[in-house]
Amino acid sequence: MNKILSFFVMMLFISSCAKDESVILDLKISPNEISKIELRADHKTLLPNGVCKMGFHTFVYAKRKAMSYGRDDETNEFYAKEIEEEFLVPADQIPADYIKVYDQNGNVLKDNYYSTTTETPGTVLRFYAKGGDLESNHLNITIRELPDESYDEIVIPVIFHLLVPPATATPTYDMSVEFLEEQLQRVSDAFNRKITTDPNAGNAKVVFKLATYDQNGLKMQEPGKNIENISATDFTNMGTSSNKTTKYMEYILAKWKRLIWNPNKYLNIWLAKFTTGTSTTGAGTSYKFMPPTVMHSDYDLASIPGVEMEHKDSFTLDDVENCLEVGLMVNMTALYKPTNVQGKNEFSLATPIAEYLGILQTRCDLYKYLNEDGDSDYCPDTYSFDYGFYPSVFKGNNLDGQPENDPTRPMEYFTSFNVMDMYSYKNSLSVDQVKRLRMVLKQCPSRWAYKSDWAFTGK
Repeated sequence: MNKILSFFVMMLFISSCAKDESVILDLKISPNEISKIELRADHKTLLPNGVCKMGFHTFVYAKRKAMSYGRDDETNEFYAKEIEEEFLVPADQIPADYIKVYDQNGNVLKDNYYSTTTETPGTVLRFYAKGGDLESNHLNITIRELPDESYDEIVIPVIFHLLVPPATATPTYDMSVEFLEEQLQRVSDAFNRKITTDPNAGNAKVVFKLATYDQNGLKMQEPGKNIENISATDFTNMGTSSNKTTKYMEYILAKWKRLIWNPNKYLNIWLAKFTTGTSTTGAGTSYKFMPPTVMHSDYDLASIPGVEMEHKDSFTLDDVENCLEVGLMVNMTALYKPTNVQGKNEFSLATPIAEYLGILQTRCDLYKYLNEDGDSDYCPDTYSFDYGFYPSVFKGNNLDGQPENDPTRPMEYFTSFNVMDMYSYKNSLSVDQVKRLRMVLKQCPSRWAYKSDWAFTGK
């Protein structure tokens, strides 16, 4: 063993390591080595409905002496010295049940989660973590008002148009009704607070279902599924580019009688392999959409900020100039990918549907883009964050261009559940996002498919 260690040290000298590089190989931690406990929470506010939960996450640091090997920048000589390193301890290396999270009354939180139905809105609760004699920072969590969720449930009928290329040009594809149903079910569950512990999750009471009757009132053999087999000639005319986004949109508009179903009866979703890959940064290669562009004259255009609209009291097929006014186009490649994987920005159908219904992206690259509410989506209960900060569900609110040590916007950490966040569980909408979505559904005529039963009755 001594010979192996001597060889290891010699190799470090020879390889001209960068200054002050050190390695700690044995991470089995004893309690007396723990130097700091940091506590983070999912959010700053919690709904007192017993369903939403505030999760707490502990980050444990330890100090340990280790040998550091390097080369002095001035003398160019190699050195070895003992230093004390503080490092984040992997969770599985912390003694079992050593770190616990407590409320302000000293009660241990089961599984590090807190929920309530009895706390009064406006109440501020305090939480902290402790291990032995070492105590973490204290976090204040505010109980927020319960939202008004007394509105009626809305059912939106969906028709998926599968744009299938000719087999002579490229591999064809198909999607089963069961697969499409699963996709819509997950969107409904995310919108309706069914699959999340998000402490600020709203219940939109919006359900998405496959249409069972076509636009002629005939019962469909495969619910919610309209297959468009593109001819070899039409596909050739689209060109050889690997990105056929514009060409597919032109095709949809040209074949509108088959491919744009009445927007007052259906939500149109076009599925096509319009590019060869998908993006990790947004809609560019995963989907195409347009936010609502018209609002009924009974409502103030400024009531839904962040989108440009004009007054129009109805919206029919005759008004369609761009297919994206009454539907969204999704890359087949993106839809086939699994969702909800931490550490990757996986695609979820809930994201483009939410944007189609007027919800804005939470991503904000620059601090100066924040609006007067301090966010980028006009929903105060969502965080704005730099898309490149922490490629996981655990994020911080710092943004490019943010002044250092800005007392009005200190660094705050949160957990990303939102369908509009990058690197997120993508399993919820916030209360303020739900409020905005319901306003769009009420006020925007191009989003009124839910007002008709045609897709489910044929009359």
